[in-house]
Amino acid sequence: MSERKAPEQARDKDILVLIGAETPGAMAWMLIDIDTMEERAHGVADDGAPAPRAPTAHTMLVLPGADALVKRVELNARTEAQARAAAPFLFEGSLAGGGSPTHYAIGAAQDESGMRLVAAISAVRLAEWMEAARALGATPSFLWLDCTVWPTERGAIDIVETPQRTIVAAGAFGGFGIEPDLAPALFASWRSGVFAPIDRVRLIGGDAEMWRRQLGAEARLLEVAEDRDPLLTLVRGAAAAPEHAPNLLQGMYAQKKTEKQPLRLWRFAAALAVLAVFLQVFSMVVAGWRDAREARATLAVAAREFRALRPELGETANLQSQVATLVRTMSQAQDQPVLKVNEPVIRALRAHPLVRLDEVRHESPERTVRMRFSSLDPQALEALGGELRGQGLSFDVHSIAPVEGRYTVEAAIESP
Repeated sequence: MSERKAPEQARDKDILVLIGAETPGAMAWMLIDIDTMEERAHGVADDGAPAPRAPTAHTMLVLPGADALVKRVELNARTEAQARAAAPFLFEGSLAGGGSPTHYAIGAAQDESGMRLVAAISAVRLAEWMEAARALGATPSFLWLDCTVWPTERGAIDIVETPQRTIVAAGAFGGFGIEPDLAPALFASWRSGVFAPIDRVRLIGGDAEMWRRQLGAEARLLEVAEDRDPLLTLVRGAAAAPEHAPNLLQGMYAQKKTEKQPLRLWRFAAALAVLAVFLQVFSMVVAGWRDAREARATLAVAAREFRALRPELGETANLQSQVATLVRTMSQAQDQPVLKVNEPVIRALRAHPLVRLDEVRHESPERTVRMRFSSLDPQALEALGGELRGQGLSFDVHSIAPVEGRYTVEAAIESP
């Protein structure tokens, strides 16, 4: 095995774009200046040469269009989670069954007719791509399909032929990617389902005469575009991705949130109220509250109420020490990772009753809590992930092969 080289370091204004090949593994990469959109460096990442180091927010991966199916559908959902839940019904009959759950991603932009792009990809395949990127030292926050981010002018279809793949891109009307030998035959089928007003078809690479025969009545629209660098063009398209392009990292695969949850109030509200009275009195004494007699009376009332709430502690001469010890104990218990994630997980499970919590694991002193969820409906698992992220939890997730008909995911949740 070749010696692993130290990765190049990206600058603050660099975007790292990884370009996936036919299978997860070695990937082409390019660093591009976000201000000028000019290339800074490029190469291939593999076991011997990892990808450059770049912040997650500046890292993206472009997958071959052949790994997914893109459709333009009418989807008037109020939230992303609702749209993804409805997507399987719109793809019914379009996907080949393979036994693995399907992940759906929704384009952010919706046109004036209520149409938007939706991408469907095997959840197992998506997990494989993410794992391959991590193995090369990169953690993308955006996953695009090449046919949705290739920069295409309005009213045009771009056909981009390279030795490895053919990209057919029609902007907000979608597109596809496939091996070059299969592209002409698939184009006619795809075009018949895309009711888009087209002014021109631009061919970049490839055989113009063959494509004119394939286009039939639209052959008059074909124009051979000037040669351009397909890799640089694709990278620029990804770095300035249009709003209609679905980012595949949605639902359970969405980018982690870095916001910390606000501190939660302790459940023993009465005990806290008593402690608050005690601490208030103590601070006023330190500040030199003149009426010491009234302070002692208030402290005595607080002490009686405290002992009434915690009779198991009995009488104590040093109430301040007893309260401080109790506060420390309560704080340590509250900081236990499993307890800190317990409440949001319970709320999420109540909101999604089709999901079952099968396993919880935690090893001290780590802050990571590992939970395994399962459901008969893979969309319920995605919705649960969105619910947890909406509550501020940060976690990684990977799919596990279905067991007895139940789809299963394991989430590594970081305790706030």
